[in-house]
Amino acid sequence: MFGKIILNGKQLCQELGISTTLLYRLLKQGMPYHQLSTASRKYYNLDEVKEWLLRAGFRQRTKWTK
Repeated sequence: MFGKIILNGKQLCQELGISTTLLYRLLKQGMPYHQLSTASRKYYNLDEVKEWLLRAGFRQRTKWTK
């Protein structure tokens, strides 16, 4: 876990330059996340998310688009 950038949803949106609406759409499409339990918040590994976005066909210009 050391050396990995772990973010909550708000931080991920800021880092990627996306809205929370787009975040929820990406989650429905299968974007990876981690939870400690089913009732806890979602956390995101930034490298994992960026890799998933690229594999899913998204490209970053000024913001992530498909």
